[in-house]
Amino acid sequence: MSSRQLCRRLMRYIAPNWEVLAFALAGMIVMAATVPMLAALLRPLLDEAITGKNRELMQLVLMGIIALFAVRGAAGHISTYAINWLGSKLTADLRVDMFEKLLSLPGRYYASHSAGSLISRITSDSDQVARTFIAVATILVKDTFTIIGLLGWAFYLDWQLSLLALSMTCLILLIVRLIAVKLQRMESDVGQSVDGITSVVQESIENYAAVKLYGGQQYESRRVREQTAGMHRFIMKRTAVAALGIPVIQMATAAALAATIYFAVQQSFVDEITAGGFASLIAALAMLVVPVKRIAGIKATLQPGLIAGDSIFSLLDEPPEPETGTVAIERTRGELRFEQVSFCPAVGDGFEAGPESGFEACSVLRDINLMVHPGEMVALVSFQTSSAAALANLVPLFFRPVSGRILLDGRDLQSISLASLRANIALISADAELFNDTIAANIAYGDMSCATEARIMSAAYAARVSEFVRELPEGLQTPVGTQGLKLSAGQRFRIAIARALLKNSPVLIVNEISKALDAETTHHMDALEAVTRGRTTLVITHRLATLSKTDRVVLLHKGSITAIGSHSELLAKHGTYARLARTFI
Repeated sequence: MSSRQLCRRLMRYIAPNWEVLAFALAGMIVMAATVPMLAALLRPLLDEAITGKNRELMQLVLMGIIALFAVRGAAGHISTYAINWLGSKLTADLRVDMFEKLLSLPGRYYASHSAGSLISRITSDSDQVARTFIAVATILVKDTFTIIGLLGWAFYLDWQLSLLALSMTCLILLIVRLIAVKLQRMESDVGQSVDGITSVVQESIENYAAVKLYGGQQYESRRVREQTAGMHRFIMKRTAVAALGIPVIQMATAAALAATIYFAVQQSFVDEITAGGFASLIAALAMLVVPVKRIAGIKATLQPGLIAGDSIFSLLDEPPEPETGTVAIERTRGELRFEQVSFCPAVGDGFEAGPESGFEACSVLRDINLMVHPGEMVALVSFQTSSAAALANLVPLFFRPVSGRILLDGRDLQSISLASLRANIALISADAELFNDTIAANIAYGDMSCATEARIMSAAYAARVSEFVRELPEGLQTPVGTQGLKLSAGQRFRIAIARALLKNSPVLIVNEISKALDAETTHHMDALEAVTRGRTTLVITHRLATLSKTDRVVLLHKGSITAIGSHSELLAKHGTYARLARTFI
């Protein structure tokens, strides 16, 4: 993203607060105007107040200096507060927009981006954009007007002398720039030398067996000597240039200062400039150094903001989750039918694919045909749990099949609105997606937040949550901590079951692939039996206790269904399933 594009997009956030922006800009302009005024006060102070021993004028000048600093302080306070208010508001608005965009994105986006990177965009990147906005706005307004004012005053005093001084200053800056470029190139050479030494040492360490067996010690030692000698040469060249640069700059500065003073003295002989005017001129030119440096370095100041802005707006420009369905359905019976369903994950979707996983390309799911009857509990089992997880995630359309179709009560899922489809589906995961809130709030989450206390308590009792809640001093109002870390894995799982019970949806997806549930098997099984009763349930599991309770087991291998039957039937007849079951809990 170019700086112009970034500014245009950021102005959409700044424009609604134009009154605050006006205060900030006005304060900066006033601050900039005080700088040449301070330089201007030097002329009457030296020429008339001190030389002429005019005490009244001296008092007026000194009061003027105090007044200018008072005005500068007030303007600085206003501009600093206003520009930082805008920066903080910009950060807040960007964070809200990014979070709302995240909520609208498809499951594929979440699977292909780590939580850490998304959190960093919302927190760090938005903050970096705001800091860049504050810095760049301050430089462009305050420093630009400061430079204009100082140059205007200097040229008003003596345009010839000002032009001479500026020319000398530009020459010195050119010398500094040339030396900096030369040092930067030499720094790159030193860095390459360090990389060369690192490479030799790393190869020698990693291949120490070959070095010792094939007598490579002298060869490796010679390589290191050559690399270190080269690095030494580069370092000394860099040192020589840096050491030479200092006296060269000093000589150029001295020559420039001598030429300026000589020219000023010649003019003073013919009364073209006074001592006070000369001092005021030199002060104005000296005051130019800092704002000119900031203006010259604005590209470096802008760069982090451009990077962060590109990251932010690439997220904001992501297309939302596609809404292909137009039909809003009521409560369904829960019949699911998969017809020739194939699924090919994109890179980063979180599903294994490729030779190392035993899959061919695009074969996480391939030509799946399966009927799940209303109220039936079906277990999805595979050597690679990604196949089972992918099949389950297709039902709420977190991911979409590349071919085939999935029907709910005879209606294609793609034709159903996402809101009404997902209103008929509940999810229970061993990861137990809990939020940093109370147990009651986690049970009655989202659309169920208006549920009565009686309904919440009933769901908690059925899910065996009440068995550990009664031991907590705050009961259902006990905070669970970030990601529920104050609770055990089994307790978190039972809260997720209670949430599904409260939702009371006809279709249920259960993912209990977690060894952390082993210690609470009895409570877990009783709660799971309560929530699956009478619901169409797809359960991803490797637990024998759960498999024995299911109506059917679907065995997936290399993306295809290889066997369907009850747990006992497959255990007796299917060798692959029996081998797999021996690894189960």
